[in-house]
Amino acid sequence: MGAEKQEASHTLRSIRGSNNLSENEFSKNTIDRLDLESDFLNLTEKNENQFPFDIFPKVLQEIIFEASNKYQFSIDYLGAGILSASSAAIGISHKVKVKEGWNVKSNLFTVIVGRPGDSKSHALNFCFKPIHIRESELFYRYEQEVLNYEDSLESGQKKLKKPFLEKFLISDYTLEALILSHFYNKRGLYIYVDELHGWIKNFNRYNNSGEAEIYLSLWSGTTISTDRASGKNLRIEDPFVGVIGSTQIAVLKEFAKEGRSANGFMDRLLFAYPENQKTIKWNIDKVDENILQNYFTIISNLIDLKNNENGQANIIPIEESAEKHLFNWQNNRPDEYLFDYERSIEVKLQEYVIRFALILQLIHYASDKKTKNEVQLFAVKGAIRLFEYFYHNAIKVRSEITKKNYLESLTELQKIILAELPKNFTTQAGLKIACKKVDGKPRISERQFKTYLNDRKLFKRVSHGNYEKIL
Repeated sequence: MGAEKQEASHTLRSIRGSNNLSENEFSKNTIDRLDLESDFLNLTEKNENQFPFDIFPKVLQEIIFEASNKYQFSIDYLGAGILSASSAAIGISHKVKVKEGWNVKSNLFTVIVGRPGDSKSHALNFCFKPIHIRESELFYRYEQEVLNYEDSLESGQKKLKKPFLEKFLISDYTLEALILSHFYNKRGLYIYVDELHGWIKNFNRYNNSGEAEIYLSLWSGTTISTDRASGKNLRIEDPFVGVIGSTQIAVLKEFAKEGRSANGFMDRLLFAYPENQKTIKWNIDKVDENILQNYFTIISNLIDLKNNENGQANIIPIEESAEKHLFNWQNNRPDEYLFDYERSIEVKLQEYVIRFALILQLIHYASDKKTKNEVQLFAVKGAIRLFEYFYHNAIKVRSEITKKNYLESLTELQKIILAELPKNFTTQAGLKIACKKVDGKPRISERQFKTYLNDRKLFKRVSHGNYEKIL
């Protein structure tokens, strides 16, 4: 690939569109190294549902490995984050034509799931950094336009048109503010929330306003409008709204409350939920600037995709062999399911396959110059692999939120320690069992075990220093 060296990747100027990636071009040695990284990961990580990172171009695989190795971010978080950042950058600029009257856009509702301290927010910030920087540039321009506008009012000159803030992401907002912001940003918006639990809790803050139902419409891309008591009414014919954020495993049940597990809302969420998360260890390693620059350039190229000459989305078809592969796959999916939620998840994720294929096609266009005029077979195959990844996680989340037995809610280590403890034991005997060393380190600390003993659903205090297991 050609090389055009730019300034450091954290500057505003560095993410302006460019058709060239940085000087760290992909030689055969670089590709071989990526293949070795992939092989090593597959051999050493016992993960039955690894994010399929190899659906991305090699240049993005390199940034995933680099950030995972240097910052210890989960591969799943990086893969889902890059997919969502790419979707946010594309916006309404392109749609896929599945058949006459059926066009699909690329917005995603993504949730990354993990324990406290798993660097969920840091991983997302890393993936969305190019968009944050572009937004900083847009805000600076907006400030200058506001100053010019206010000066024109004071001087009595011909009034300038009141400026509006162009943006890609929105975080702290009311539903009306979201629609107003989208009205001025026709390309689309992504709801970017650090903790999605708070977003969910706010759904019915205004007298059961039915906010969840509005988000169902936004996911589908159907026309939305607001009737305002003061000010003009708003109508968006072709909305594009995505969602990205994180949540902790312990609060997944909140997502299913107030009918959200039955009305299809839960089934529209894409969960990135790593099988085996390692504890983050601090280090001083930094991501290679050239590799980071390549990522910034790809996202910038996606941001700079234009609508057609009429200002509408570019409608691109599915190439014939890709369409045949997609339809054959869909027609051979199961017809019967043990649980109704499996059917609902299946249907929503089938729709996502088309969205994934569009994103993958345009990512490859932005990085290695594949066409952006049709969706090809490689993109459909990659999209189906994403379907399998997110389907597995959706079933996993459903299992989490439908647990009825308290024992099932315990962590694996809690279950192991509980099983090893005898029916009756003293504090000292329990400490010896619970805090035994594994690989030279105690499994848990003395303080952690004593906190565990305070769980009255599991243990009964018989007398001072003596306990009985209840379950």
